[in-house]
Amino acid sequence: MSASLKSLVNPTSRRRLRSFQQRLLSLKESLIWGGKNREKALLWLTGRYYRSRYRREWELDPEEPHFFSQRIGFFEFGFGQERIGPYGFFRGFFGSEMLLPGDELLDIGCGDGFFTRRFFSERCTHVDAVDIEPSAIAAAQEYNSAANITYHLLDAVNEPFPKDQYDVVVWDGALGHFEQQTTSNVLKKIQSVLTPEGVFIGSESLGVEGSDHLQFFESLDDLNALFSPFFRHVELRSVTYKTGIGRGAFVRREAYWRCSNDAARLETCRWRDYGDRNSEPRGGSEAPRSKDQSAG
Repeated sequence: MSASLKSLVNPTSRRRLRSFQQRLLSLKESLIWGGKNREKALLWLTGRYYRSRYRREWELDPEEPHFFSQRIGFFEFGFGQERIGPYGFFRGFFGSEMLLPGDELLDIGCGDGFFTRRFFSERCTHVDAVDIEPSAIAAAQEYNSAANITYHLLDAVNEPFPKDQYDVVVWDGALGHFEQQTTSNVLKKIQSVLTPEGVFIGSESLGVEGSDHLQFFESLDDLNALFSPFFRHVELRSVTYKTGIGRGAFVRREAYWRCSNDAARLETCRWRDYGDRNSEPRGGSEAPRSKDQSAG
């Protein structure tokens, strides 16, 4: 409405007119894009598609695919009937806790790039994501591209990394696919490209899992023995959870790590323990002191 017309219409009428226009727009949106029934139908169809795709790739195909399409898992988590929980995404949450604004990150074995973009890229100035499988890189570029991510078809074992230095290196779910000596060689490469305060993060399943694994890790102690020759600080934890869909579901024990040769970033990103402070009786005679006060 022009300024000249507004001056001829009182405020109450203008509010009523605006309310009428908004109702018309809402009706138009509903007619074009549908309501709850259309949403239910679309979710049902999408769920059927992803279930079928999962069965074809992971149950009916004699050869397992090189990577898991995370869109299947994320749709099942958000809209599926099974209560799968968030555990399959913990590697993304735990890893993203270690990122600082402006980081440069290398993601080894990025698969379809879901974790690369959705969990790691937002805080980073630049991300190099590499995978040896052409179909993985094609999927990553199609579904998870971003201006600050470069996907590389690259053999991380035998070819140099795209850059000489990174603040963070991620290697998820791949240790078991290599022989021990090969794994050690890659760890040495990772150590060499990390900045002085850089951190190496990742995850791997514990126990016997995967028909194509060349080595297995029974406990966190096994992983500590693998990492400690290369990093002075090794932090590990594990989570047990159900993964997979339908008949393909199984229980996984997954280990997660944070390794560095400088404890600064590990300390910065660690949760603070207020146990001593909270154990003080309420109404105590002495208030908690700051670090500066305590140091004296």
